[in-house]
Parts: sequence; structure tokens; C-alpha cells
Amino acid sequence: MKPPTILTITQRKGGVGKTTTTLNLASVLAEMNYRVLIVDLDDQQNTTRSVSSLVESTKTIEDLLLKDLTLKDVVVQTDWQNVYILPASSNLSGVVKYLDGEVGGHLILKEKLVKDNDFDFVLIDTSPSLNILVINALCASRYMFIPLSSKYLSLQGLSQTIESFKKVTDRLNPDLKLLGIGFVQHDKRNVLANEVVEQVKEAFPNDLFKTMIGINIKIEEAQVKKQSILSYAPDDRGAEQYRELGKEILAKIQGV
Repeated sequence: MKPPTILTITQRKGGVGKTTTTLNLASVLAEMNYRVLIVDLDDQQNTTRSVSSLVESTKTIEDLLLKDLTLKDVVVQTDWQNVYILPASSNLSGVVKYLDGEVGGHLILKEKLVKDNDFDFVLIDTSPSLNILVINALCASRYMFIPLSSKYLSLQGLSQTIESFKKVTDRLNPDLKLLGIGFVQHDKRNVLANEVVEQVKEAFPNDLFKTMIGINIKIEEAQVKKQSILSYAPDDRGAEQYRELGKEILAKIQGV
């Protein structure tokens, strides 16, 4: 069985479109007939609630990490074709406390993801705060993608995320690669926003994806209705932009 491609989507700044990006990239890959698992590591559970309805009996990432369970015991099939989710827990602070006290606590997610995993892609959505769950995600991953908005404050989150990436690759996971940086909330009519784009291009000329996702109310509407932009408005500009970004990401992973 070929191991899945594991990609963490992370940013130290909140509100930059991280969850929206995770959901829509999963949909793009699923549209290409890949089986995709989303792992929600944010206790706000936004990603989970965008694709499924949690019930009391639903097992979560908390159960997987703290109990003798496998992926198949916990993964939930969503209403989106080819997309599955490992749901977040509202008690992730308790999980963080437990893992902090465990020897090798930063590797537990990796151990769980490599066993009996028949997915093609695993996309991990993290919280903005740097904790041991984010470290678990980066230790389990082959690639990291950093979503950005073109607001100036987003740059601070970018520098903090790059710093965390360097520490993880130096100390814990030398195989982790920066897949790239992508603007997923960009207003091209805004002069300041375009200046932010130019700053990132100058600082990371080889890491910035060409495709940029514009500010788009249809993308927000889709998420409210628990759909991806690809299913909600398949011919919309936002859907086409996410398809193009997905193609860029896939090409980089495949080394094309």
C-alpha cells in the first residue's frame, strides 16, 4: 500500500482562510478522484462542522490520540464524495496537556496515521497557536502549506510560521518540506494588498504559488451551506481559482 501524502496547512495568524483552504483543496483533490482525509486539530471545530454534523457518539481526534484505536475506528465519511474527516474535539486543551506529559508525545499522530491508512492525501488543519498538536502535525507531515491573506498583519504570522518550520526541520522532522505559500484571501483592487503580495514575492521568490484566491462571497456562502465552492458554484471564479491552486500544488508534489 502506497503511503499517503500528508500535508499540514498552518499559519500562526488566525483569520487568513486556513480552514476554507483546507476544505476546498480537499474538494479539488477529491474531484480528481483522490481519497482525501481531513484531520481537524483546532478545538473550534470549524473544519469538522463544515463537512459533518457531530453527534454525541462521534469519536474524535481525542479518542484516536488517547486510546488504543485506529484510524478506521474514528474516521467519519462526509457527504462530500471521496472526502473523510478525523473530527476535532472540543477538549483539545486536555489532549495538549496529556501529550505534553508523554515521552514522545509529539509523535503520536504520526504513529496513528501510518497504520492502515488507505487514503491518497491527508490534509491537516491546525490551530493558530503553536502547541504540541501543531508539532504533531508537522512531525507527521511531508509537506507544509502556509495560507495568507493580503492584509499587512498576515505577514507577522508568516514570519512566525516560518520560524516554527525551521525549528521542526532542524530538531524533529528533517524530511518536512515547505510546499509553498499561497494567498487565499486577496483583494487585487487594494493597493496595500498588492504591496503585501510584492513583499512576499521578494522574500520568498521560489515558494509563492502563482494562483491567488480572490475575496469572494460565494466561497463564504458555500462554507455556511456545508459545501465546497466546487459543488456550490462549480463555474464560479473562486472554484476555478481553487482548481488552479490545486493543480499547482499537485504538480509541485509530483515534481512536474
